[in-house]
Amino acid sequence: MSLGNGTSPQRRALAMSVHLGTASGALWALLSLEAIFVENYRLAFFWMFVAMMVDSVDGPLARWVDVKRHAPQIDGARLDDIIDYINYTFVPVVLLIHAGWMPDPAPLWAAVPLVASALAFSNTGAKDTEEGFFLGFPSYWNVFAFYVVVAAPDGSEWYVLLLTVALSALSVMPLRFVYPNRFDRLRWFFIGGGMVWIASILLIALLYPDAPRLLVLASLVYPALYIVLSLWLDRQTVP
Repeated sequence: MSLGNGTSPQRRALAMSVHLGTASGALWALLSLEAIFVENYRLAFFWMFVAMMVDSVDGPLARWVDVKRHAPQIDGARLDDIIDYINYTFVPVVLLIHAGWMPDPAPLWAAVPLVASALAFSNTGAKDTEEGFFLGFPSYWNVFAFYVVVAAPDGSEWYVLLLTVALSALSVMPLRFVYPNRFDRLRWFFIGGGMVWIASILLIALLYPDAPRLLVLASLVYPALYIVLSLWLDRQTVP
């Protein structure tokens, strides 16, 4: 038995399960916020980590299952953007406010990354899946907030704000950053290095607030190389 578009009930159910997996990000966001509000930042990191892991696999799964064919009534790309905005921007910004890393008036300063990221996610050219790039800073506010909370020294709120404003500006600038799941060159670095980096930040989160500073600094090598290589590769591919 198949449905009108040549889709079997089993294929349709499988495709819908992938969409449900993406939508589960709303639950991880809610659990992250609940942990933030009770100042259990280690638990918040864990749920933010789960959200990141789900996001890292739902795209490849969606392409493998071919959700566009078997569950076309759900716009997977739009769903993914909604969930990513919540988990990669909204939740981390709330964490920065609640942990005291946004100077007063905190809501006003927080609006800067929230609005910039909203514009970035709404940009029709935000993802160049053919060449494998994001346009502008790809709203990795969860990574930024994580490092601020675990590593920033006391009294550096205004420096954090300056970085926040700078990254917000990069969100809407015509610079491109590598889209790891879609970039073919140096795949060994972006995927393999990314897996090692993910393991390192998970360990840091588990050890928080007593993670060795050397481990934290070592974990910053991958993000730093990611930024440098992205900007270099962007220049190499511009006509």
